[in-house]
Amino acid sequence: PVDPTLGTVARRVADMQDSMMSNSRKPTGMKGKVHDLATTLQTQNEELGIEKGHMHTIKTENASSTTGMQGQLNDISRYFADDITRMQEEFRVQQRLQEAENVRLQQQVTQLKGEKTSIHQQVIALQRRIEEIE
Repeated sequence: PVDPTLGTVARRVADMQDSMMSNSRKPTGMKGKVHDLATTLQTQNEELGIEKGHMHTIKTENASSTTGMQGQLNDISRYFADDITRMQEEFRVQQRLQEAENVRLQQQVTQLKGEKTSIHQQVIALQRRIEEIE
């Protein structure tokens, strides 16, 4: 981590040296190197602050998009679960209706078989009467 007071110190040194340079030519030697170092340090500190801001923005956007996506996934999951429950209930209703229809049809088949047997017996009886008459 960068010490925040470092930027302030570097800025003060650069400001003092800038004011000194405005009165005279650029200092050489140790003063010039200190001035260049202070200026470089100040610039890098400002760039670091900007990058920290960018990183914070990226982290915030990532957190909010992840939360948003998770919310959407939860909504979709809930929708599918509700849809499956609804379809299962519809299936149960259709199954009960089909079972009732099957029972009704089976009763009709049984009734028709009984009627067929009765008609067959009547045909046999009529055939005997015809034979007796002949």
